[in-house]
Amino acid sequence: MRSQSSAEFEFPKICSFPPLYTKQPNQTVQQQQLESWNIVILQYCEFYKINTLTMEGVPKHSQISSINISDLPPLFHNKFISRQVNTEFKNLIITNLIRSKKADYINPKKPDMGLYIYWRSITEWGNLIYEYINETGQKGSVLTIYELTKNDDDDDDVLNNGLPSDLRNLEESLLIKVIREYLVKQGKAQLLMNENNEIGGVKIV
Repeated sequence: MRSQSSAEFEFPKICSFPPLYTKQPNQTVQQQQLESWNIVILQYCEFYKINTLTMEGVPKHSQISSINISDLPPLFHNKFISRQVNTEFKNLIITNLIRSKKADYINPKKPDMGLYIYWRSITEWGNLIYEYINETGQKGSVLTIYELTKNDDDDDDVLNNGLPSDLRNLEESLLIKVIREYLVKQGKAQLLMNENNEIGGVKIV
């Protein structure tokens, strides 16, 4: 919601617990740590509507256009208790997030490009897109990627066929991934390529 742009994420109480920031040697405790970090990352990203993170856990993109990414509180550093996650443990947290299917590399061949964060799953994103197209009577129409992620209306509410706020400013590469990996496979969409073998449009059927 637009109101979140001026609000700050309230980290869970466990983030005030210093041992959370250091990899614990006991495997059972460590797994609990990793599960806690999964929850924190997903809640943080959902609150700020962040679709992508760097491998260091820095936000790359938010759907809330009024947010300045550089002003957001860091995920892995709690200045109030002077604790931060080191690189080794951060890599383990991210690996576990991917293993838990809550994140994926933007480009598996180039991990440094960062991560998609799935506070909403590929299936859930796909269903949102399909429902929007269906409810606005646009099935069978050819739409551009821009039309599926942008709205010229500044109001966050859906007006006429305006894009719903849940889809507005969605990372374009994530949208394409959702269409390819879910809607196309379900037989619900077609990607139309232009002469340069680039995506020229999307048809939801």
